[in-house]
Parts: sequence; C-alpha cells; structure tokens
Amino acid sequence: MKFLVWSYYYHDLLPEQHMSYKTCGRFSEEDALRLDELKDMLFKCFEAQSVLNACQQFRLAKLRQEPCPFTQQDLDRMFATEVE
Repeated sequence: MKFLVWSYYYHDLLPEQHMSYKTCGRFSEEDALRLDELKDMLFKCFEAQSVLNACQQFRLAKLRQEPCPFTQQDLDRMFATEVE
C-alpha cells in the first residue's frame, strides 16, 4: 500500500507490470532496480486490475484534496528520492 501511495499519489507514476522505473529517468540506477523489484512483488501478490483500482482511488483522493496518511518525506526515505 505504501509503495502505491509513494509511486502514484506523490510521483504520478502508475506501476505497470512491464514498465521499469529506469525509463522515467527520475531515480538513480540503484533505486530504479530496487523499485522494479518492489513493483514485481506487487504484481505477484495482486492482480493488475486490483493495482489499477487502488491507483484510481488514490487519484480521486488527490482530486478531492484528501490528506494522505503518509508524508512524502517519510515515503521518499523508505523507497527513493528523485534525482535532480
């Protein structure tokens, strides 16, 4: 759940089975590899439609400006920070 919030709610990156975080060019090579491993694990545990449905709910929450229970700073420390 936190990974989806981090990826989609805060970074507008919809996790897709055959997408690599390397392609967006926003993370270091090392972080992108680890993010791909997390994404692959996500799709091993949940069907693609379930991931899409969850992201749709996050999108609606963002549009409604509902507060997120996790701060971006905490999730960036947990997963990855964009390179500049």
